Amino acid sequence: MSADEASGWSQYVTWMRACWQGQVGDVLTERDQWQTRLGEPPPGEAQTAEERRDPRRVVAQARSYLGNNRDRMAYPRYRREGLPTTSSLAESLVGEVNARVKSKQKHGIRSAGAESILQLRAAVLSQDDRLPRFFAERPGCPFRKRDALNRKSEDAPAQTAA
Repeated sequence: MSADEASGWSQYVTWMRACWQGQVGDVLTERDQWQTRLGEPPPGEAQTAEERRDPRRVVAQARSYLGNNRDRMAYPRYRREGLPTTSSLAESLVGEVNARVKSKQKHGIRSAGAESILQLRAAVLSQDDRLPRFFAERPGCPFRKRDALNRKSEDAPAQTAA
């Protein structure tokens, strides 16, 4: 799109900064001007790496992406509302879940492990009594075992050293 790599990178940074500032329409207008100067890409899918690097295709793909996602690129509003502007948080969580559920050590219990994680996460997010109830009622609860042991010892006669 530009005569050399440095000026191409500079143009890219300018366009991305404009998108970040909520000026996607302006970037689309510039991309349309670039497309007019370069011409439309050849019809059909690019078969080779050289065809994929054709500036006409690159500009057309960028125009298509920006046009299709323009409504989702309201970054200034997202920042004002305190919303995430990247998918990195979700991607990080996916990696964490994959590590916990799909590791080789958990091969035999993958579905059960995933369901447990989902249920526990739902309990945390529900903000009601589910989480304390889960810990009190879960199988193998150390609190329940102690209660059962304490009751048995209370019912048994006291032993004295004789």
